[in-house]
Amino acid sequence: MEFSPVLVWFIVGLVMVLMEFVIPGLIVVFFGGGAWVTAILVAIFPGMPVWVQLMIFTVFSVACLLLLRRSLKKHFFSDQDDSVDEDVDDYIGRRAVVEKEIKNGTGKVQFRGASWDAYADEDIPRDTPVTIIDKDSIRLKVKPIT
Repeated sequence: MEFSPVLVWFIVGLVMVLMEFVIPGLIVVFFGGGAWVTAILVAIFPGMPVWVQLMIFTVFSVACLLLLRRSLKKHFFSDQDDSVDEDVDDYIGRRAVVEKEIKNGTGKVQFRGASWDAYADEDIPRDTPVTIIDKDSIRLKVKPIT
């Protein structure tokens, strides 16, 4: 049983578009689109050699990846990126109180009613007011208020 090149390119494109849901990064979808464009061109020009099909697939996929990825990523994922920046800005410059002495660089601070792991460049005694100068995931970098 012989498969139609149009069907093969369509299935390859479908698999790649579906893989985009599993593999993050907005990359694989462009290769899926390249496969679908190749399927359409093979349907229009049925005697197209395989090397030409591969060339069309590669050129179209890479060109779309280079030309469209950045703008599409900004369009679809801009809300997520902004929220990360706002989160960091919500912490930097705020005041907290040392809950567990920061000794040898680590300890805990009380901030917004919650206990946070904290680190500092110096030892800071308990109940000292501090300023948050950085946020590293779930750890806050602090310095004493002078």
